[in-house]
Amino acid sequence: MNVAKAGVLSTESRSIDQIADVWGLTGGVAAGKSLAARYFAEAGLPVFDADRIARELSAPGGAAHVAILQRFATDDRARLREIVFSDGDARRDLEAILHPLIRAESFRRVRDFAAAWNAPGRPKVIYEAALLVETGRDQDLKGLLVVDAPRELRLKRLIERDRCPRGLAEKMLAAQAGDRARLARATHVLDNSGSRDDLRRRVLELIPLL
Repeated sequence: MNVAKAGVLSTESRSIDQIADVWGLTGGVAAGKSLAARYFAEAGLPVFDADRIARELSAPGGAAHVAILQRFATDDRARLREIVFSDGDARRDLEAILHPLIRAESFRRVRDFAAAWNAPGRPKVIYEAALLVETGRDQDLKGLLVVDAPRELRLKRLIERDRCPRGLAEKMLAAQAGDRARLARATHVLDNSGSRDDLRRRVLELIPLL
């Protein structure tokens, strides 16, 4: 990761740590991270979704849109996914365009939320992002929540969910940090090898510990 960018992140994060407890939420592709985020939100915790912010930034009028068109000649998400998961240089170029913008916008929103907080104590928020461990951003947060599921189950879910070829699904899983790296950095692990109700119960049990 670029050292200058990491420094910017650390400066932003230190200011946020003074006013909010920001818990990172991540997991391997199709592990169930977004489902867990939904359960946190339903339980009343604010969730800031890095992928949603990335979509807004990439859309026409977004801060990353022109740069993406200039580099890839397309803004179609399906086509971009095929390109970046088949070409490591292309993936790094897209990350170089998006990650600084996502980081700045994500933490701006967290700061705005914390500034409006009028309840006792510090606000607790969930920051949902796929590449927290890969970029080292997890080290600047209160802690890391990792949603985990067996690789073959995730591969099956991904193929069914996105209707993508197995080869592309394999590349998408390979582009992230290994499961051991995520689990080694986890503050808490949410097992999602069972049913949705099982995951919801685990989320609700975890909230008082945050």
